[in-house]
Amino acid sequence: MVLKKISAAFLLLVVGFVLSACASGSRASGHLPASPVPLAVYVQPFANLTTTPDAGRSVTVLLESELRRHREFQVVGAEALPVPLPATVSATSLSPVQRERLIAAGVGAFLSGSVIEYAYRSELESEPVVGLAWTMTDLSTGRVLWSTSLSGVGGCFLGCRQTMTSLSGSLIAREVARFVGR
Repeated sequence: MVLKKISAAFLLLVVGFVLSACASGSRASGHLPASPVPLAVYVQPFANLTTTPDAGRSVTVLLESELRRHREFQVVGAEALPVPLPATVSATSLSPVQRERLIAAGVGAFLSGSVIEYAYRSELESEPVVGLAWTMTDLSTGRVLWSTSLSGVGGCFLGCRQTMTSLSGSLIAREVARFVGR
């Protein structure tokens, strides 16, 4: 009887450990408004608030790539902008002239964000840890369409196989699918 209780407790402990191996969380608001035409979105390069070089650039590329996979979006590249935008500008800090030029060029939404955490955490083994936040704003109304913060810790049960890039890509894909209603 005691052996069964110990076995059950051990099994419960192992299952709990496995389930917690890949923890992630998100806080998000907004859903993509229904429209017969894709939403033209400019993705401002993400600010890198980490010590990992190029984390902002990596996450920007991953998010743009994921948005391109969905017919609901048309990603507008920096080369298509009528005016160059400083790296520090956001939808709320755009001048009225910049905003009007972007709208005239067909840009409907402005997405800016930050990489808050992008590193490997060492405990027993190295685990990727990612934290992201972004906001998408409708340029014509100034209304926030989408605001989210995501975080995740990769699983390292019996050896690490997940990278920061794959963890970031998974978090981004899940959030984009939630936003478009899939």
